[in-house]
Amino acid sequence: MFVEIVDALRCPRPHEESWLVLAARRTEDRHVLEGTLGCPVCRAAFPIHDGIVDFTAAAPRERAAAPAVVDLAPAEHLAAMLDLGDARGFALLIGAWGTRADELLELIDAPPLLLVEPPARVTMGHGLSGVRAGATLPVATGAARGVATDSADPARVAEAARVTRVGGRIVAPADSPVPHDVRELARDAAVWVGERLPLPSAPVTLHVRRG
Repeated sequence: MFVEIVDALRCPRPHEESWLVLAARRTEDRHVLEGTLGCPVCRAAFPIHDGIVDFTAAAPRERAAAPAVVDLAPAEHLAAMLDLGDARGFALLIGAWGTRADELLELIDAPPLLLVEPPARVTMGHGLSGVRAGATLPVATGAARGVATDSADPARVAEAARVTRVGGRIVAPADSPVPHDVRELARDAAVWVGERLPLPSAPVTLHVRRG
């Protein structure tokens, strides 16, 4: 788990968002390989093993969204869809998209990557971090520069939009709904690509001056 990404992780339990406290036992090159993340609000503890944080014990009744059968684009296409031309901020690869992580890091000066449900053969470290999660993504609202999800489940796609910053990219299966706060940019038979829109501002009360 890359130390800079720790600041963007949040407890998935149903309470206000709060940063997590890191207790590292083994680190290599700014990656925490063994340790614990603790929530100061609900006192939950989440173990880190081999660079992967396990959040699944936080909500045992939640179930992660089932992945769709996605025809995965090559790494260079995924980099273009997510606009990963620089290292400003981290991106999320959910499920099967994690198999493209090593190629992405080799192809471009890619940002750190956070893999949700990382494939077994992908090793964490050197720019790769991992989490195991339930239905709620354990990431702060608007923290990621882009997200690619292999699930067509509306709740999972909505979560992908929630954690993406304004102007960031989202890649989701073609048969999944486009959230109301996402503008579709492109689509093919396998996926659509969208851009996260700003949230509407609160209504402004107008006062009329008389006299």
